Order: sequence, then C-alpha cells, then structure tokens
Amino acid sequence: MENVSVRRGVGDEVWRLAKDADTAALHRAADLLLEGDPGGLLYDGHRARAFALALDGRVDDALAELNEGWTEDWPFPAAYATDTARVRYLAGDYEQSLGALQLAVHGADRLDPAISELVSAVVAHAPKLRLRAIKVVLGGGTAWQRLCNAAAAATVSGSARN
Repeated sequence: MENVSVRRGVGDEVWRLAKDADTAALHRAADLLLEGDPGGLLYDGHRARAFALALDGRVDDALAELNEGWTEDWPFPAAYATDTARVRYLAGDYEQSLGALQLAVHGADRLDPAISELVSAVVAHAPKLRLRAIKVVLGGGTAWQRLCNAAAAATVSGSARN
C-alpha cells in the first residue's frame, strides 16, 4: 500500500510541474527517477520526461517516452490513456487529448477527479470541443459523477492552463 501512496504522490507532483510548464524540473525529476533503483517509479521517470517533451512540442518523442515506461504491471490501460491525453493536452493537441480521455473513461465505474479536471481544461482551451467533452465524461463514472462532470464541462470558461 505504501508504494501506491508514493507512486500517487510522485505522479501528482510530476503533473503539477507539467501544468506549471516547468520543463527543467521535469527533466531533473526524470533523471532522478530513472537513475539506479527508484523503487517501482521507473514509469514516473518516463512520464516526467514525456511531459517535458510535450511542453517542448515534441509530441511523437513524448509518446514514445511514455510508451517506453509502460510495463505489464503499471500503469493500467486507463491510467496510460490518461497520461497519453495529458501529453496531447500539454502539446496543445486538444482534440486528440479528448480521444485518449474517451478511452480512459469508457465504462469506468468511478472516475478519478483528475480526468474531469483535464476535460474541463481542454474545454477552457478549445471551447469548440465542449460538446465532445461532455460526451466523454458521460461515458464513465457513477451517475452522480457523470452529471457533475457534464455540468462542469458545459459551464467551464477561460483559457488558463489548469
């Protein structure tokens, strides 16, 4: 259980750095996580590097880096699809980001709140994708989550990176 908490904490911090567009810190984090024996955090090192590459506009390299860290054990396919969506989002490819999120959401019993936050961030940057975003969040989660997430996607405004 402790490894799951550590992985989540590292993952949250890597995503925070990406949202802040701190490519230097992402590269440092990747170097640290990929050196030696990071205690099951190799994927997070590849993920950090992928986010930095995406911020630099190198989407294909970012997706290849993300794929390099994917193993049979981690991440689960829905989590990998979410990270693919994040790479696309960071690179400004909002339509493809929603496509990856659709795979992550499809049929899920419960949704990680980070997914609905990312959907709302996509809509904030690309309002023309609002209807598609609503359809994505209606594809998974509890009935209450579907309702709340659809309402959030329908009413989001602005253009700030979330």
